[in-house]
This record gives sequence, structure tokens and C-alpha cells, in this order.
Amino acid sequence: MLRWRLGFLVLALSCAGMIGFALYEQYYNFLMPCLMCIYQRMAVISYGFVALLAVLWAPKTRGGVYVIGALASIASLGGAFAAAKHVMLQYGPKDPTVSCAPSLPFPIDFNDPKWPAWFSGLFRPVGDCSNIDLTVFGLSMPVWVVVACLGLFGAAMLLCRLRARELQRGWWR
Repeated sequence: MLRWRLGFLVLALSCAGMIGFALYEQYYNFLMPCLMCIYQRMAVISYGFVALLAVLWAPKTRGGVYVIGALASIASLGGAFAAAKHVMLQYGPKDPTVSCAPSLPFPIDFNDPKWPAWFSGLFRPVGDCSNIDLTVFGLSMPVWVVVACLGLFGAAMLLCRLRARELQRGWWR
């Protein structure tokens, strides 16, 4: 049980660190997020919430472990897919029919006054997806998000597999 809770707590804190780095780059280095960046943020935040759910609700049945595993898989693989699409927009051949400009519609209207200013700043797409604004060790940030999301997926699957094995053997206390 301690391995499950501690493992998912570390994963939730890593998601918080990823979002904290993204907000640092946005507010202190003025790198505005694009539409694909927002989708990646939503996936990382979703995964963080799933990890916190796993910490608070340590399932005592294999079905509960499968639910946490499925939710974590959807969030992490969705983030990896969005980031891979972003990498294709950045490094792939320029296609004039494919656009990811800030003028594209976003599913949620953040100009509504019911949203707080800080919240709308977190999820409002402004930049262009094909621009490479930041590189770390020669790789753009969407490449790092692909690596991080696949790592989050692997870690969650490992924790779920270990927990399911514990439950099967009756070591669930």
C-alpha cells in the first residue's frame, strides 16, 4: 500500500512540477502557449488529478486498480498524442492546409467573466504551434512532453501491475 501511495504521490508532484515549469516559462519568460500546448497542459493536469485520486483512494480490488490504470492511460497517452502532433507541426514539412494559429476556435470560451483571470491565463491559447520557442538540450518542449507522458504511462502501469499482483496474493493490507 505504501508503494502505491508514495509512487502516485511522486507522479502527482511531477505533474505539478511540469505545470509549474510551463507557467514559469509563460509568465516570467513570456513564452505564450499555443493550442497544442494547452491540450498537453490539460492532459498533464488530468493525469495529476488521477494520481491524486490514486493516492487518496487506494483500491482494494483489482477492478479499482484497473480503473486507475485506465484513467491514467487515457490522460498520459492523450498528452503524448497531443505532444506528438505538436512535434509534427514543428519539425514536419510545412503544410499550408494545416494550421495551428491562435485564431483557431477553442472548445471553451475564456472571455466569459465567470472564469477567474488566472484560470483563463492558464488555458488560453495565444502562440503559434509551428514556432519552436524553447529548446532544452537541443529538443523542443513538445518532444520532452512526449517523453514525460510516456514515462508517466509506464510508471502508472508498473504501479498498477504491482498492486494487482499484491491483491492477487492477498497482501493488500
